[in-house]
Amino acid sequence: MRKEDRENYLFQKKCLLVLLFLYYLNDVSFDAITLRSFGFHFDPSCAFKCIVKSKKNHIHKYVVHVFLSQYGVNYENMDVMGNVNFIRVKKIEGIEFYQPEASLNIYFDGAQFVCSGFIEGKNIERTYIKKDKNSVTDELLYHLSNDFKNDSCNSSASSFILWLLKFYTYKLHTDLVIGAGINEEYGAKTWSGLLDALNNDFYKGDYKFANEIKHYVGKELFTSSMVLKTSGFDAYKSLNRELYMFEAHKSFNDPNCTLYKIVDYIKDHKGTSVITYNYDTNLEYLLNKREIRYTTIYDDSSFVNLDSSVDIYHVHGLLPYDKYSEKRFTDSLIFNESEYYYLYNNPYSWNIAKQLHDFKFNTCIFIGISLTDPDMKRLLELANNYLKFNFIFVKKEPNYSETVYKDITTYFFTFDLIAIWIDEYSDIGKYLSSI
Repeated sequence: MRKEDRENYLFQKKCLLVLLFLYYLNDVSFDAITLRSFGFHFDPSCAFKCIVKSKKNHIHKYVVHVFLSQYGVNYENMDVMGNVNFIRVKKIEGIEFYQPEASLNIYFDGAQFVCSGFIEGKNIERTYIKKDKNSVTDELLYHLSNDFKNDSCNSSASSFILWLLKFYTYKLHTDLVIGAGINEEYGAKTWSGLLDALNNDFYKGDYKFANEIKHYVGKELFTSSMVLKTSGFDAYKSLNRELYMFEAHKSFNDPNCTLYKIVDYIKDHKGTSVITYNYDTNLEYLLNKREIRYTTIYDDSSFVNLDSSVDIYHVHGLLPYDKYSEKRFTDSLIFNESEYYYLYNNPYSWNIAKQLHDFKFNTCIFIGISLTDPDMKRLLELANNYLKFNFIFVKKEPNYSETVYKDITTYFFTFDLIAIWIDEYSDIGKYLSSI
């Protein structure tokens, strides 16, 4: 996507988010809205249609126009009931606003907006002007998802972020996308901690030697397939130990842990998909314990069972406990450099096809993922879809500036991700149990 097209795409996505926020403020239920990208006469300024079922069961159709500049916009002609007109301006300050008699006009510079007009029969006036001068990026997205003074203004959800989450999971097939952070509560290592532990095994605790090697190659030598074959280091045996033989901080049967809450969600939402980057079978273990049927997909010979409540896609392979010497499992692992390069340069592999499809067309909820992997970010950017969002849970850190959260929220948005900031991991379970 060209730079200009990318900027226009992100502007249009922000317009969608602002419109949904206005519906939330006007007590429109999350299940009363349908978005459509077809079914209207050709109009280059028409971005999409929004169909709303009113509280009296009337159907209201809104045609959403996005004008990328004020030049040539005929406000009188566009002042028609059911029109929502986003007008891009360079700056909100000093702009003369047309007062509509039937439409809803929203003047928007990408970070601040002023709206005036009618929505669901109500005359609304709302202004958002950036306040924090320390923020590197705009505050808009963080403001919309953390505008707690508007909590409980909507009868279908207690906050806008929950309303948005309910809206997309209600309308679309849902994927839970999980990473190494999901096991951290139990005492397992994060991905970086796992690499450090394997590094320690490979270099036999010689950190000076390890750091000198990394100075030149930037990665661990044990991730090179050639070095693995000639060094005598059994990476899969070490990996098995780190995945399963750690000192547990909590029981896997603890109902307050995030992975347990994920199983609760799966139990209540048959047909859910899970995309996991983890090699372990911890999720399968919990599903077995609770007698929930599942299908595990980890290579080309796997298949989906229609009787299952959940399909689990191990897109980087699977290593069950003590199976580190079984070729069918070690061959499935995307672990060393050459395997990563092959996978992410092969768009026809099932692993990549699954991620691209679901990131683009399903509602994906990312849990225990840091978004530091450039390959994942590349897939997210390739899978952009201007009418939907994915979601990512991000834990706040002690003593971090609020400005950091604002800027990271904006950064995640460039990948179509809505950041849900949480104070404790237990908050994830609360959100999952609410949708």
